[in-house]
Amino acid sequence: MSKEILLVEDNRVMQLLMTKMLSSRGYQVITAINGNHALKQLEKSPSIQLVLSDWVMPELNGIELCFRLKSPDYGRYIFFILLSGRDDDDSIVEGINASADDFIAKETNINELDARLKAGFRTLELHNQLVAKNIELDRAYATIHQDLDSANALIRRMLPKQTSFPGVELYYTHIPSAQIGGDMLGCMQLDEEHVAVYLFDVAGHGIASALMSFAIQQSLSANTGTHSNVKRKKDTDPFYMLRDPSEVLARLNQSYLSQDNNNLYFTMVYAVLNIRNGTLSYASAGHPPMIWLQKQQQCSHFIEQNSFVAGMFDFASYKTEHVQLHHGDRIFLYSDGITEAESANNQQYSELGLKELVQKLAPQPINEQTETIVSIVKGWCGIEQFDDDISLLTFEWKGN
Repeated sequence: MSKEILLVEDNRVMQLLMTKMLSSRGYQVITAINGNHALKQLEKSPSIQLVLSDWVMPELNGIELCFRLKSPDYGRYIFFILLSGRDDDDSIVEGINASADDFIAKETNINELDARLKAGFRTLELHNQLVAKNIELDRAYATIHQDLDSANALIRRMLPKQTSFPGVELYYTHIPSAQIGGDMLGCMQLDEEHVAVYLFDVAGHGIASALMSFAIQQSLSANTGTHSNVKRKKDTDPFYMLRDPSEVLARLNQSYLSQDNNNLYFTMVYAVLNIRNGTLSYASAGHPPMIWLQKQQQCSHFIEQNSFVAGMFDFASYKTEHVQLHHGDRIFLYSDGITEAESANNQQYSELGLKELVQKLAPQPINEQTETIVSIVKGWCGIEQFDDDISLLTFEWKGN
């Protein structure tokens, strides 16, 4: 690095003498006659980072100049050496308390002064290297944040566009956490009589979880063709049959079994509603229980299954079960970001708390109820941003 020094000395003879000595040791010396002049010289020469300053000067003395240059408001890092005719302990303490990096008596010989200056430049070089590394790190973080924002935008585009089907009204809320996660929900019309809804949650956060979430979503959205996970080809009209929810989960489990010790797995619920008769077929892979809000009875129930998570065990099996919905019944699918949300005293909202809230808000329209649930949980936690992804999908069967 450049060996530039700003020498601040009001005594012209001393200034000339020191300039000659320092120049003989290879330093490039710029001079100033007091603190105010030094500030102007530094402004004109932004490459200067080492200041060797006299203590007693008119207008702005060495201590006052040191305070200015060491202020957080000053634009660059300065290594400041205070030069004084006084070398008593009190003077040294006062100089160091002013944030001076070093203190040298004027009668110090040139060899010691040269050694002190070299140490100062070594400190500056380390500082500048650290600043350069921090700049590189900031750029890397900026790139990562930009990539995460792009990934979040992509996930939002994957959310359902169609939420209205014959006989079915659907509404959802998806709030990603500050860090990209693995929640995803969806719905699709399989044929004239059936609509599928699903919600899954990949373990963890970050790029790996988000990529797995994207892959699972693609595996489900391709609901036609030879490799469809939700339909099976057959030889007679209509030339396909719907796969049972348990078979859908079993196929996904085999497709995403953890490899290379990445320990990625996911929980999921997949359900198929017959929109003509209200039969709901479903299977769960270690996911929180769905909540069934029955309009006629004005009560809510869990739809539970004990099952393995998907993507972890090759021996895992899943079971298809059925419930019969009635006109106006609602089903709630959700991620554990809601039920595991914590209050200030570390109490979780819980699945039971959510079921009671669903029943309490039953009179509200489906869209208001879904939004109010998230709003109430957020208020209960006393937070602006959830720690985990929040996904809530609600649908109501209107009847044939």
